Amino acid sequence: MKLTLIRSATLRVEVAGHTLLVDPQLDPAGARAAVPDTPNPRPNPVVGLPAPAEEVVAGVDAVLLTHLHQDHWDATARELIAHDTPLFCQPHDAERLHADGFIDARPVHSDAKLGELLIARTDGRHGTGVIGEAMGIVSGFVLHAPGEPSVYIAGDTILCKEVMDAVDEHRPALIVVNASAARFNTGDPIVMTNDDVVELARAVPTATIVAVHFETVSHSTETRAELRTRLSAEGLTDRVLVPEDGAEIPTQ
Repeated sequence: MKLTLIRSATLRVEVAGHTLLVDPQLDPAGARAAVPDTPNPRPNPVVGLPAPAEEVVAGVDAVLLTHLHQDHWDATARELIAHDTPLFCQPHDAERLHADGFIDARPVHSDAKLGELLIARTDGRHGTGVIGEAMGIVSGFVLHAPGEPSVYIAGDTILCKEVMDAVDEHRPALIVVNASAARFNTGDPIVMTNDDVVELARAVPTATIVAVHFETVSHSTETRAELRTRLSAEGLTDRVLVPEDGAEIPTQ
């Protein structure tokens, strides 16, 4: 398995003879308006891609979509990804993908197969209270392939029962979490905070945690540097990875 962070939640995964792209946010820097009602509004994405978007999609033979917010499925991705590419998605999103001309959207109710790769869908919570409800339904995916480490891509979720249930069921070797404490001016964070990352690492000592989703969309309120400082203080730097954009993530 080869796992590469592109930017934010966008990952390129080579597994079981396939190349998957997860949550492609491929717009150039500044292409979209700021997220409204946030602490530090700026045009998004805040930073550029580490490689041209055409290179990011080259050789991809399937896409995993945890949900369809713009920072996970944007205009450039819709333009560059061939409309007959298999798109594994939550059932809630299949109709919209078909309406946009993607003829092979594959809703994952429980699990799905791509050759020898098993793709299991998991649940999550994109925030709490009224804001969490407004953010809508989100999912994650666990990838299981013979002879390769299992990877749980949690998606845009806070640390919650659904996440721990997925860990208990699938026992992943790696858990990729969307951190940065993204939030609006009111309400709680809508993804994991640095506190959540530390709590998860303590709760699952057998797994390597990979924290991504930093410093790309303007509603993020915590940084990689802050998390690394916290991990050093907690003695967790060997178990929690905080990769830079474009970095290959160790999977062994």
